[in-house]
Amino acid sequence: MGKVSLYAPIAYLVLLISSLALFSTIYRRRKVRRLIGLKPWFEEHDARDIYLSLKAQTSPKVPEKMLKAALLRRATEDVRRIMSLQESKPALAELHQRGAVGDEIWTRFLAAEKVMDAEVMECAGEANAIKAGWAQTLFPSAAEMVHNSRIRDRLAQVPELQKAEREKWEKEREMVVSELEKENDSSAIADAETKKTNKKKK
Repeated sequence: MGKVSLYAPIAYLVLLISSLALFSTIYRRRKVRRLIGLKPWFEEHDARDIYLSLKAQTSPKVPEKMLKAALLRRATEDVRRIMSLQESKPALAELHQRGAVGDEIWTRFLAAEKVMDAEVMECAGEANAIKAGWAQTLFPSAAEMVHNSRIRDRLAQVPELQKAEREKWEKEREMVVSELEKENDSSAIADAETKKTNKKKK
């Protein structure tokens, strides 16, 4: 009985630890499979693919100037995506806390942040490989290009906004004029009725 009572707790602990280890392994595998199956937050990174294709080309070798231009475009797209993530995160985090956004979307977003962190590090490494210290000026230049692009997009929308505002103002003006005309017609009819009534009284 002494031996049985001594081995029973040990056997129970071994069984419990084995079960927990098995559960942990299965859970991690399922989590990895779910992450692999998640749809990426962004579409394909064409600028990165173009740069890598140019870099891999050996015959004829791509000029360094063209390679730099391709890497700048890649960095510009990286900055654009990072800005998009930064702008979306506060609202998305609040929606996730409220339960309005599911765990899958939030997980996709966090995965996109990690992917972009790795992408920026790789892009910086490529820049420094082309020219030592270039990464320090590459991303500020890319950020400036993104800002300029956004300004151009907003300026391009100004004529459309002006047209929409003009149409809105014209509609409001027509409504006001129409209401004034109705009021004038009503006043004229009322005056005519008053004159008729006065004549009858005379």
